Amino acid sequence: MIASVVGVVEGSYNYFAELETASKCLEWVKDHMALDEINIYLEKICVSETNESIYVNLYDFMMEEIKDVPAGSHSVIFTPWLHGNRCPFEDPNARGMFFNIRLETGKRDMIHAVIEGICYHLRWQLEAQDKKLETSKTIRFVGGGALSSLTCRTIADILGRDIETIENPQNAGALGAAVVVAVGLGILKGIEEAERLIKVREVYHPDLKNKNLHDRNFQVFKSLYKNNRKAFRRLNQRI
Repeated sequence: MIASVVGVVEGSYNYFAELETASKCLEWVKDHMALDEINIYLEKICVSETNESIYVNLYDFMMEEIKDVPAGSHSVIFTPWLHGNRCPFEDPNARGMFFNIRLETGKRDMIHAVIEGICYHLRWQLEAQDKKLETSKTIRFVGGGALSSLTCRTIADILGRDIETIENPQNAGALGAAVVVAVGLGILKGIEEAERLIKVREVYHPDLKNKNLHDRNFQVFKSLYKNNRKAFRRLNQRI
């Protein structure tokens, strides 16, 4: 299901494809897979002799720890449906899973697979939108996830599109609201002036070698729902 609301510019619409749990998946990973490090990584300090940094933010620590995991997470796939799903399929019974774990699979592979699983689902949503209207070849990525270069590179590789980020991407919603208010008050002439105020900070280009690997994994990712839909319903529907 893809929702739409009337845009602030006459004749325009905003389209929404919702994933019930994206950042919540990372929060789950933090709480259940990485929290054993919390007593070490509470503060950010610099030890002058070794110049060793200790991270105040456990998310920063996780991103640092998984940065060397190769694309594809050693063929481990995660599905981010921890609270059902809305788009491109609507199913409150869908759930998350780690698929294709083996003896060599470690915590870093699994955390990395969570990032990729979220991005695979975003690609699925983008494909659904492309069936109705042509979407941009360049994607503006905002929100807290855009603070991580690893996430930006991963989503570029999986979507096969250029990814743009801006300064303080976690505040993009507030900045957009301020632009709308400024137009309403006559401070700005139109929404198009936002382009002058909101500058691109960095552009991430897809790595075609990684994309080929992700293309394979993406097909498996989609099949995990189709092949387990009845099992999800049997296990999770209310009796």
